[in-house]
Amino acid sequence: MERWILIDLGIIFLYGMQHTLLTTKIAVNLYNKFLPAFSWNIVYSIISVLTLVVGFVFWESSGVYIFHLIPGSLMYHVSVIALALSLFLFFYCFRYTTSFWQWLGIKQVAAHVRGIKAPEYYRVRKEGIKKYIRFPHHTCLIVLFWTHPVMTLDTLLLAVGATVYLYLGTYHQDLRGLAAIGDDWAEYRKSTALLLPGPKQLKRMWKDLTGTDENVTDGQQIESELAERS
Repeated sequence: MERWILIDLGIIFLYGMQHTLLTTKIAVNLYNKFLPAFSWNIVYSIISVLTLVVGFVFWESSGVYIFHLIPGSLMYHVSVIALALSLFLFFYCFRYTTSFWQWLGIKQVAAHVRGIKAPEYYRVRKEGIKKYIRFPHHTCLIVLFWTHPVMTLDTLLLAVGATVYLYLGTYHQDLRGLAAIGDDWAEYRKSTALLLPGPKQLKRMWKDLTGTDENVTDGQQIESELAERS
């Protein structure tokens, strides 16, 4: 096996294990015994950033290109727009979920300093995209890894590894939401998708966007409009 594969696989594995182990109940409870609970998220975020920096420093390129879209071509523009849009939507989705600053842990520290209670991390939210997908910002990250205009063997490995980890991590985060909230989260799960909307969510999304009800026939809709006008 080539050297770059071993190194890059090791980085992906270590990053995944760091995230997985630090979010276990044992790790969180152990942390809370020695350090204040409000600082957990920000310390976790700092460790994650440091791990990313180490990964970027030691990551090795395969030197083998799968494709290299030509700048100025249609597919190049499509790829760059999709890449930029996924990054924009990643931050935009925080409007409907845990705030970006709470996600980083800064809001919890600020709330403690001000002497107020920080918002609950796990809450059922049914506004915007959260009406259809429970973890939309994770969906945006998956798109981000797959829309680069240049793909080498090592970036393909990264995209596959990140997608697998994001799915597994999101699945376990979903279970933590179920444990924290209970029945309300269980009901929320019935009408929403974890990461990618299915036919049921897409149908409801279309109905909400167009303002139509799929159970109402055209004749019934016309009669309803005439009744409203009269």
